[in-house]
Amino acid sequence: MKRPVSLVASLLLSLGVASACSAAAAGKTEIAGACSSKMGSEQGCACLADALEKNLTPEEFTQVAKGMDEQKRYSEMLPGNLSDDAKIAGVFTQATASCFT
Repeated sequence: MKRPVSLVASLLLSLGVASACSAAAAGKTEIAGACSSKMGSEQGCACLADALEKNLTPEEFTQVAKGMDEQKRYSEMLPGNLSDDAKIAGVFTQATASCFT
């Protein structure tokens, strides 16, 4: 009887590790992907991701990456809650201007 219990425990542990890995922080990949779907410039989008990472806190950067990834199917790159944040909107505007002009 101990064997099936340890198999179940191993399975649950494996599922927990897999879900934790899938919940990893969003980052440059999500920003570049969302940006490319709207702007079409891989070089400009890589520049944008770098500029955002450099000028935002890690928490803000993760919020922006998640927001942009979730926003891909809409016309705006940033969701409203992030566009309303003065710091994030300012950094995003500056990065967009410097990377796409």
